[in-house]
Amino acid sequence: MHSPIQSAIVWGDSLARGVVLDEERQRYTITPSPAVSIVSEALGIPIQNRSRMGMTSSDGMQMMQRDLARGLRADVAVLEFGGNDCDFCWQEISDAPEELHLPKTSAAQYEENMRSMIAAAKEAGMEPVLINLPPVNPESYLSFLTRHGLSRENILRWLGDTFQIYRYQERYSMIVTRIAHECQCRLIDVRSAFLNVWDCTTALFCRDGIHPTAAGQRLIGDAVLASL
Repeated sequence: MHSPIQSAIVWGDSLARGVVLDEERQRYTITPSPAVSIVSEALGIPIQNRSRMGMTSSDGMQMMQRDLARGLRADVAVLEFGGNDCDFCWQEISDAPEELHLPKTSAAQYEENMRSMIAAAKEAGMEPVLINLPPVNPESYLSFLTRHGLSRENILRWLGDTFQIYRYQERYSMIVTRIAHECQCRLIDVRSAFLNVWDCTTALFCRDGIHPTAAGQRLIGDAVLASL
């Protein structure tokens, strides 16, 4: 039986930050109603959002260590990483598709980082809560990647097929789900929430294929509330 939550801290990336693509200005911005704000208002609790765009689990672990060292605490520590960890340097792939290319964070290192953050949260007296990864639209993402000159042909030659982007990202989401089970942590299953929507990758994602729209952020907020 979980005790009532009075406060929370979120460590994550652009998903938890509420970043969306402003298509008119062709730049990223933060939606007025990110999932964190939706949850904070619905539960009536303060939530400190330490999420930053582009953060990997290694970045998050370093930030979390600094935050805990300066005394930052809450009832719940929400950990949301993976989308940047499983990403690649697409410029390098475009330039040399025949070479070996590794993700920003290997799957093994990603798992180690997430387990370390779970342990740090527990040691600090906080309940760790994990969030798995929403799906991506691989075709939209590839089109977005190659809009300014990267070679779509070379990237596809390296990938094998466009859907490999989806499969590789799904691997990291499955790691989160497994770790939550093994560490007996609460899991917020946002991936299933998105996949329950028939046309989720077109209706709930920005043109870049990876950032949820404002409606997608609402869906994440609802999934969090249903879990908490």
